[in-house]
Amino acid sequence: MANNNIKYILFDFDGTLIDSMPFLEKNAITLLMHHFSFSEQEARTKYRETTGLPFVQQMEIIAPNHTNNQIAVEEFENMKLELIYEQRPFNDALDVLNRLKEKNYLLGISSGTIESIIATYLKKINFDIVNDIMGWRQGFEKGADHFNYIIKKHAIHKSQIIFVGDSLHDAKRAKDNQISFIGRVGLFPKIDFENVIPKCPVIHELTEIYERLK
Repeated sequence: MANNNIKYILFDFDGTLIDSMPFLEKNAITLLMHHFSFSEQEARTKYRETTGLPFVQQMEIIAPNHTNNQIAVEEFENMKLELIYEQRPFNDALDVLNRLKEKNYLLGISSGTIESIIATYLKKINFDIVNDIMGWRQGFEKGADHFNYIIKKHAIHKSQIIFVGDSLHDAKRAKDNQISFIGRVGLFPKIDFENVIPKCPVIHELTEIYERLK
């Protein structure tokens, strides 16, 4: 992956910049067990297979047309809204973003979380140094919508963007849109990312991104 021309680094939010995936997964598993009678392992597997998508879309895949989907989505989003501000960024996240900013990279967040929640969270922790915050809303979501917004707003080419994410759906979005990608190992190991993108570069800590940009 040639990185000499990179101008924009786009980060996923949950599980990439903030350590919120254990909290989100726990809540999702509880709801899936309660409303759909999945075992704990079934619920965990189904959640992980669809993570990276907005929860409303996850439920459409996990339990298509199920009458309990709406209430599960509402409960999940309410829990997230109430408790997301208690989740902490990874220890190296702010230092990494500041250093990248000093190196004149444009920075953005692309997430399946509602944009206002992300913006409020970042302000609460004095973390709002990114150029763009792109959350989910109907008709504007992670993938082509967010990539095209960046390309148009900043007058750059897709080859000048790197997307950093912790889910296989993040990797697939990047691949489908010819965007360079770095996988953050956490929920998924390196081999899973490589099954989506052959020889996919990965990091375990955000500080490793410097090596990937050389």
